[in-house]
Amino acid sequence: MLQISLKRGREKRVKGFHPWVYKNDILSFSRRPKPGELCVVRDYKGAFLAKGYINPESYIAVRILTFKKEEEIDYNFFVKRIEEALSYRKEVVPKNTTAFRLVHSEADYLPGLIADYYDGYVVVQITTLGMELLKEKVVKALVEVVKPKGIYEKSTVQTRELEGLPLVERELYGEVPEKVVILENGIKFNVQIVGGQKTGYFLDQRENKLLFAKEFVKEGDRVLDAFCHLGGFGIHAAVIGKAKEVVALDSSQLALDLAKENAELNGVSGKFKFVKGDAFKVLKRMATEGELFDSMVIDPPAFAKSKTVVEQAKRGYKELFLRGLKMLKPGGRIVVCSCSHHITPPVLEEILLSAAYDVRVPLKVLYTTYQSKDHPFVLQIPESRYLKCIFARRFEWSI
Repeated sequence: MLQISLKRGREKRVKGFHPWVYKNDILSFSRRPKPGELCVVRDYKGAFLAKGYINPESYIAVRILTFKKEEEIDYNFFVKRIEEALSYRKEVVPKNTTAFRLVHSEADYLPGLIADYYDGYVVVQITTLGMELLKEKVVKALVEVVKPKGIYEKSTVQTRELEGLPLVERELYGEVPEKVVILENGIKFNVQIVGGQKTGYFLDQRENKLLFAKEFVKEGDRVLDAFCHLGGFGIHAAVIGKAKEVVALDSSQLALDLAKENAELNGVSGKFKFVKGDAFKVLKRMATEGELFDSMVIDPPAFAKSKTVVEQAKRGYKELFLRGLKMLKPGGRIVVCSCSHHITPPVLEEILLSAAYDVRVPLKVLYTTYQSKDHPFVLQIPESRYLKCIFARRFEWSI
């Protein structure tokens, strides 16, 4: 197996269980590395540190799979890792939910692998060359441990291209339907697996949707669900929060069609108004027309996918939050979200504060939350805490 030696002092991060070795950490190789192959990482004296796989062309050169010298990266290794991952999800996923993140990459020490479970079916996403070369073992282990009806691959993220991999979407095992109905917090959702966004559904907001519906939506509320996707926040608001009306906004007709189906599935379609369009333009128009809401969620896609666009992204978030705050009634409740890991919690607070200042809306923050428990973040990797949500309430008095 390829042996990699680190520069003096660079071993400290690995000893602290950081699962990445950066390209400039490496002192030498025992031979010329093959992209994606397994390797042993050692300190500058030759002492064992970890095992992983390497892509010498990537800034993150090595992604670590184990810190145990005796542990082999074979089929049994993946069975054990997936068993551990499934056991943890059984602890944290509520009984009235049939869809969850089964494997969360580095958080389960399976870097480059995402696996989501949808009521008997598994959807996988492979983002790195090293994990691509291990895919056959991964699929067999998933079949052994999870015993799914089918496994579908949706490796369509652009980061694959940086690893020299094509974008692919295909069945890997059994038969997978185009759509599957799941339960989330006891609510039915029709999820588009084949051809849908991500792996089919945004599972990382499960706990935030429930918190919003239980504590931020009151019976009879008028609710705004901006960037609604399949209607997650809005349908929770209508079913659990007993909202009177939900305005669901998205730019995707496919998403809105599924959101309509989901509203019908739960018997709340009469409460919904679906709006297709660019959120920046629609929210501006609605604010100009004097629309008002008791509670709202603004949950846009990732605006800052790299550090170079952070300032531009901050302006985008502020514009959306500003438009939303203009329509928030005194005493109203608002949730703003960012899934860009470059937008840290303090930065998100700064953006919301700036928007509130400009429109002279006084806010008190009740909660700052992150992704659901089945999407844990790694303490050693701050970037893995990618989703942030601020739950705030406007003071009852107005100016």
